[in-house]
Amino acid sequence: MTDPDRTRQDDPTEPPGSKDDVPTPSSRVRRRLYGAAGALALVAVAAAGWALASRGEDQPSGSPSPTAAADCAAAGATPLELDTQVVQPGDPFCLVVEQRVELTVGAAALTEGDGLAMTLGTVDGVVLATADTTLGSDPVVTVTVAPGTYVGTVTALDGSEAPPFLVYTSTLQASDDASLTAGVAVPTLADCGDTVPEVTDSGTLDVDGSSPYLCLKVTSQTFLVAGAESHSDVTPDEGGPDLMLSVSQFDDDGVARVLQSNDDVFGYDPEVTIDVAPGEYLITASAWFDADPGSLTLYAGPAGTFMRTGAISTVIDGVTEADCDAAPQLAVGDEVTMEGETQYLCLDNPSQQRLVVQAATLADQDLVLEIVRFVDGQPVRVAWTDDSPYSTSLTDTDPLIDRVLPQGRLLIAVTTFFGGAAADYDLQVVPGSPR
Repeated sequence: MTDPDRTRQDDPTEPPGSKDDVPTPSSRVRRRLYGAAGALALVAVAAAGWALASRGEDQPSGSPSPTAAADCAAAGATPLELDTQVVQPGDPFCLVVEQRVELTVGAAALTEGDGLAMTLGTVDGVVLATADTTLGSDPVVTVTVAPGTYVGTVTALDGSEAPPFLVYTSTLQASDDASLTAGVAVPTLADCGDTVPEVTDSGTLDVDGSSPYLCLKVTSQTFLVAGAESHSDVTPDEGGPDLMLSVSQFDDDGVARVLQSNDDVFGYDPEVTIDVAPGEYLITASAWFDADPGSLTLYAGPAGTFMRTGAISTVIDGVTEADCDAAPQLAVGDEVTMEGETQYLCLDNPSQQRLVVQAATLADQDLVLEIVRFVDGQPVRVAWTDDSPYSTSLTDTDPLIDRVLPQGRLLIAVTTFFGGAAADYDLQVVPGSPR
């Protein structure tokens, strides 16, 4: 879906730029399914019931292991019986498997529109599988595992405490020669500065798909920018990586807990901006559909330290400074209502500063925000989003950009997800502040 003729446009003093970004399967197209979130939850529950009823004699016993309580207590998790459905099971939850099985674990929110993220791993922190609701369906994973104790966690999409949810499990006996699911060991705090390079406050690191991590020590309250720059010139449609990035904080046990994640800011490259307190953090790159993220550069530091640019979207291809001259003029602090079709607005930003740019639809449309500056007369992207990093509901699709923007005239493009000019919406540009 990306225009293959787009080229990178980078400031030589900045990290490399990016590929074009038009909505992709990993972007807002997933939001077209969100309205059915409640129905999907019911389908998941029904599917689990069908699976439990239909597997018959191939289904291992659902009774808990006699040692389940002890095994799970050691992991600090609530033990669950296999092949059951449990509402509000506690987090984390624990599953004790006594024979080689194909194990399916799913979660469903009890309230329509609530987003969930789920991880299943071993008791020693090796992640076997992850899933979330960003593609519009409830998270579900299926793994082939040996006898042992396994731990699942469910959170909100932003890594905070999950809204009310249920968990269901089902098992199918696996043959002795079935390949076991390989796990990925997520670094702990003890790995920082040892097997995972660590920087203080700001830094970059070239990594490959085998270890796409960067530890970051933050010494003061910071509005952080973190991102990943793929070294691949191959698009996902051609087999290249479609990257995701997460910023996690290590808890008191040295375990990385996700604070925020994102994708598709500069083409297929992700970037996150987030307020962080002093502490230890982990920057992680991955790729959609468990693909190899490949060779890439990770970067993190105070927002404004790294100011990337990239190719503009094909939907606004051909935009010029004249379009900014002819558009409604904005100043920082303005809040406006645009009646009728208005694709462009022009902002005079008096200094490099943190700004919040937010659009709210007044009609039946999904909005996309893109911010462009002109370098030697040529348009380059400085920001793009189709959602809000602060939204806690899957049904909230109004876009919000919170980042440090460069000084000068900036064109704000407000379009719809499927590529047309937006109409009938509110827009505000206000100074940003810590959250």
